[in-house]
Amino acid sequence: MMRSAKRFLLAVSVVLLPTGVFSEPAQPVRVELVAQSSSIRPGSPFLVAAHFRMQPGWHIYGKDPGDTGLPTAIAWELPQGFMAAELPWPRLQKFDLQGIVSSGYGGEVSLLTRITPPRTLAGGTVTIRAHASWLACRIECTPGKADVAISLPVGPGAPLPDPRWSALVAAPAPPPASGAPFGFLVALALAFIGGIILNLMPCVLPVVSLKVLSFVRNSAESPGKALQHGLVFGAGVLVSFWVIAGILVALRSAGQLVGWGFQFQSPPVVAVTASLFFLIALNLFGVFEVPSLSVRGSVKPGLAGSFLSGLLATAVATPCTAPFMGGALGYALSRPPAAGLGVFTALALGLAAPYVILSALPRLVARVPRPGPWMVTLRQVLAFPMLGAVIWMMYVLETQAGFPALLTLLSALLVAGLGAWIYGKWGGLERRAPSRIVSACIAVALIVGATAFSAARSAGKPDPAPARPGSSWQSWSPGLVDQLQAAGTPVFVDFTAKWCLTCQVNERVALRNPAVEQAFRNAGVTTLKADWTDRNDEIARTLASFGRAGVPLYVLYPRDSSTSPLVLPELLTAGVVLEAVRKLR
Repeated sequence: MMRSAKRFLLAVSVVLLPTGVFSEPAQPVRVELVAQSSSIRPGSPFLVAAHFRMQPGWHIYGKDPGDTGLPTAIAWELPQGFMAAELPWPRLQKFDLQGIVSSGYGGEVSLLTRITPPRTLAGGTVTIRAHASWLACRIECTPGKADVAISLPVGPGAPLPDPRWSALVAAPAPPPASGAPFGFLVALALAFIGGIILNLMPCVLPVVSLKVLSFVRNSAESPGKALQHGLVFGAGVLVSFWVIAGILVALRSAGQLVGWGFQFQSPPVVAVTASLFFLIALNLFGVFEVPSLSVRGSVKPGLAGSFLSGLLATAVATPCTAPFMGGALGYALSRPPAAGLGVFTALALGLAAPYVILSALPRLVARVPRPGPWMVTLRQVLAFPMLGAVIWMMYVLETQAGFPALLTLLSALLVAGLGAWIYGKWGGLERRAPSRIVSACIAVALIVGATAFSAARSAGKPDPAPARPGSSWQSWSPGLVDQLQAAGTPVFVDFTAKWCLTCQVNERVALRNPAVEQAFRNAGVTTLKADWTDRNDEIARTLASFGRAGVPLYVLYPRDSSTSPLVLPELLTAGVVLEAVRKLR
């Protein structure tokens, strides 16, 4: 009862405080902005600290003040094209205010933010503004706010460090938690290796079936022709990765917090992708043929088919993150566009390398069985992985946009299938030209119309899904980790998305393992899920603070907030998680 009365009196003192304290000359808290460098280089990220100075005996609160207090907040006002990514705040201190224990910051503290200017920034001077608000407490409490700004010149040369940075900022920006910082060459190597491993990830398996079929077809041609198909496939992969890199750089330069696999956060994109996979499956079943890509009854696919296979391989690979990719992508999206393009190029070369190398080995091509009637069966068998990919896209769409959007997609696939059948029945090369033209027009109208209708109807949001009965997982939110660590509770955070197939596999193989769940309970670990299925800027900022640009990301925070969190690998096993939990003891 006494404790509740103290909290009530504290809250009343805050509410009844006169607003004139904002203009008092002797404020208990002062704040200023300090930049890491004395100038800005277009496209090069830099750090800015909101540096707070508290008078002796006073303290402010963190993001989540708990039962008492008010959160400290910083709202940035940036020039057009600039982007701010908040870094993890320093470790909280504990304060005893009349028997009420709270967490916050006393003395001096620097709250860091990574600012990324656009690469097209012109010369001159740029002003960065921020609005800071806080509640300062001693025995009494007084709210405060301040509008602060800093002006920096823009220049093409390497920025020089600001001498005030080392004097005022208590600690440098934390390095990526996955390990020591690495340079451009290391990022290229990790991206290339990650691209190779990406061929084995669940997202790419449906397209692997198309690669296998194409490889068998090419075995009937000369070694030089097979190599030509391999190089064209590699070119398709490379071009598509360049397009994705360009879109990512443009969106991030415009202030959008997007990352790897961002397009699958859009339900219309998911609906269109499902329709594409469905049409590919019908093509493999022989419902229709595309003359520009292959010839009915022939084993000689066109080069356009190899190029489009490269584009498709990249499209379905983006929801997955292979080992070594996470750090490399985080590096690419936090560096100037030229460095980022180099990393994406290395990733594309890694993804295409196995196929290109195999197509360049005549002895291996010679061992492939010659095409024959058995290829019809193989082609139909390989259609089933594509249908599996359609089911996966349906699952993602239902999660994002609800059951009505899923029902619309199923209806659209029915209409699209009718269009494909009409084209296959009357659009073959053996038909007369009028028949081919009419059937093609009908097929295009049905397929494009149904797909567009499904995409348009999928833009809505579903009602929030109830928590899974018996689930011990809580929803992640900014500041919740700090609050739990302040109470001495270890925390495991699963940064995931429904469209990330690697995430779903890890969840079923490792995180839902009974031994892992029991280990979490025995160690008192609170499990949080940060769902990035839809766009969430807070999750994007946290991913960036760990040097990542996409999911999955698994972070285990120890009881002591002064100890660095442990980042687990992208591919989980029950043993990996159990070993990490053991390290808490």
